Amino acid sequence: MFRKEPESLLDEATKETLEKLTQLLQENETIQTYQQIEAKAQNHAHLNELIEQIKIKQKEAVAFNHYGKPEAEKIAIREAEQLTREFNEHIVVTSYQDSLVEADDLLQQLIGTIQDELVKEIEEKLTELS
Repeated sequence: MFRKEPESLLDEATKETLEKLTQLLQENETIQTYQQIEAKAQNHAHLNELIEQIKIKQKEAVAFNHYGKPEAEKIAIREAEQLTREFNEHIVVTSYQDSLVEADDLLQQLIGTIQDELVKEIEEKLTELS
């Protein structure tokens, strides 16, 4: 009847450190830039219109294929490809992709550092125990 909250396997010090790390990431310029560009991309009227037009052309191509109209299908595919190129070349999309790569690189570097530190600590503990 009542759902019990799952117990966390993290101790309080780890939770606090995780919260601090999360806060630092939210304050990081690379992450903030990514989030700003992501919001801009998601709310960009022209980009959203392009997405809808691409979907329409793709559906048309499928329908033309289904009804045996190969020339109309080719035209719809070409139009969808042109709209896709326009979308992919838009400055907001390219900026988003660049900022995504930078944010991902930052997070991968952070994860690598954390993994290295954890492995180091585990090895030290195992050495102490032997």
